Amino acid sequence: MANVKLEGVTKRFGKLTAINNLKLEIRSGELFVLLGPTGAGKTTTLRCVAGLEKQD
Repeated sequence: MANVKLEGVTKRFGKLTAINNLKLEIRSGELFVLLGPTGAGKTTTLRCVAGLEKQD
């Protein structure tokens, strides 16, 4: 399994900031959960990791 490392990830949709300066590191073998209310940026974060959304 590969490591995942994000530093300074920001994503905006117009005036709405979905992700603001996210810093995250998931090491090989770790389990990770994104948990939060509707509109918190969970799906947008995963889409950025997968390369489906371009970060700002």
